[in-house]
Amino acid sequence: MKDLLDNFIKAKNILNEKFNCTEDFFIKPLINRKWTIRDSNGLLLLTYLDDNDKAKECIIAKKNNQPMIYKKDNYTMVIGIECVKLAFILDNNYNL
Repeated sequence: MKDLLDNFIKAKNILNEKFNCTEDFFIKPLINRKWTIRDSNGLLLLTYLDDNDKAKECIIAKKNNQPMIYKKDNYTMVIGIECVKLAFILDNNYNL
């Protein structure tokens, strides 16, 4: 399990370096999906199509009043707020 987690963290760090972004967030790959960014009265929204071609929407996060949108080569990474569940993976040897 530790190797799997270490590999995930390394891959996430490499991705963050590629986009020159060091924030902590979950990654949701949406490669080959249609998407758009729109302004709704000053609130930026990311809209993308899910596996069933149903539109999903999330709010784009801001840092220092700037939208967290990072572009690199042919890709764009958007940091957004969407309803998520968190999975906490804990080492049982460190139980309080």
